[in-house]
Amino acid sequence: MLPLFEASVRGVQSRFPHLSEADIVSPPHHWFDAALARQIALHLLVEHFDVPKRAVAKELERSRDMVNRALRTIDERLQYPEFQDTYSAIAESARAALNKEESE
Repeated sequence: MLPLFEASVRGVQSRFPHLSEADIVSPPHHWFDAALARQIALHLLVEHFDVPKRAVAKELERSRDMVNRALRTIDERLQYPEFQDTYSAIAESARAALNKEESE
């Protein structure tokens, strides 16, 4: 798994502690919270870590359409202050995870 994606997943897991990293990376069928968690991780990759969408799709073996849907979903949710607050905390956790990994 890419270091940036790992950091994104760990950041998401900080607010979804009931989900394993594996559940976030590959959500079980009908686990809507896990699907949302993965969408957040993908959004972090593109919007906070500046990974091009095409590269995300290729590295994670996902369609560009799926990546774009995830980005749109999270962009829509970010219109709500409560979600925006949680997303900001997740982004901070992801950056902290990346900084920790880089320092090791």
